[in-house]
Amino acid sequence: MVHWVSGLAKLGHEVVFVEDSADWALPFDPVKGYASVDSRFGRAALDDLFAWNGLPGRWAYHSQFEDRLYGMEREVLELFCKDADLFLNLSGVIPLREMFMKAKVKAIVDTDPVFTQHKIEKDPWTRDYFKAHDLMFTYGHNIPTGKTEIPLSGFEWHPTRPPVVLDEWKPTDLPGQGFTTIGSWDSKGRDIVVNGEQLSWRKCVRYEQIIDLPSLLPGTNIELAMSGMNGDAERFASHGWTVRDGLVVSRNPWKYRDYIAGSTGEFTVAKEQNIRLKSGWFSDRSACYLASGRPVIVEDTGFDNYLPVGQGLLTFEDMGQVKEAMEDVMADYPRHRWAARRIAEEFFDAGKVLSELLRITDLV
Repeated sequence: MVHWVSGLAKLGHEVVFVEDSADWALPFDPVKGYASVDSRFGRAALDDLFAWNGLPGRWAYHSQFEDRLYGMEREVLELFCKDADLFLNLSGVIPLREMFMKAKVKAIVDTDPVFTQHKIEKDPWTRDYFKAHDLMFTYGHNIPTGKTEIPLSGFEWHPTRPPVVLDEWKPTDLPGQGFTTIGSWDSKGRDIVVNGEQLSWRKCVRYEQIIDLPSLLPGTNIELAMSGMNGDAERFASHGWTVRDGLVVSRNPWKYRDYIAGSTGEFTVAKEQNIRLKSGWFSDRSACYLASGRPVIVEDTGFDNYLPVGQGLLTFEDMGQVKEAMEDVMADYPRHRWAARRIAEEFFDAGKVLSELLRITDLV
């Protein structure tokens, strides 16, 4: 989120970030480990983050549970929305309140491709929600081609990529602590059926298939920093993985950044829906690894259609290819680190990504 806000501000735009609980999204506290009405942790984190990025007070949080608006006065926010050129809806989870919809252009960014398009096709409410916007962007870079099996539902999708403010991810010369990744272990209730085949949204299913990977790479540290592993944590540790609590290493933006910067590189799986249907999705987290000069090894989702692979960014289909990729990275680590950063500069630089998005909106 902050890459979008800071990136737009660096391009000279006046930006306000608004979060809204609606009537279902209780704020999550990573210290307590659960969600509740109490939003103090999240509000403090927002305040610190925006001040750090030179944007003090440029955020608002509406808590429907508490019937309160934090961060800005309501009159100030309503006036800003009334005069706004662009309402940019990230991930499509915020309620479409009247004040937001007064902007000249309303655009939505789909960050969960495949699942989103199938939900639009099946669910009238979701379809109407997306229809309320003038423009639709997606991290599923290949979806707009119409050459995948992903339904378009008559919508015109524009490809975009996760923006990264590169100055916040400066590479260091340290070798790193091993191959790592950060995420949520399981996401139930998002499987879809395509041509009679069930396609999973659950990363744990992908990791289960490679649980014996560490045995192929003795002496190589391979870490999973995942939230919600529960009993699986001990089982994967017994197979040679280093297991950390994802909520701890990502408790605030600085810990998250330091964990990535302190890694040798990222090794991660992708979700079956994106792999099988080749959506072209690429993770904002992986983009941050690249920006830190940390090579990324990940299952291919079709992103090789627009991103260079082989140096700095490597793909795999099975454990044998993971072994080869890790050995290749370590055999010439400086070359792969340099290539990783170059990919971030060319394809994920916030200035480039957001300028292109604004060009499509006709606002520049």
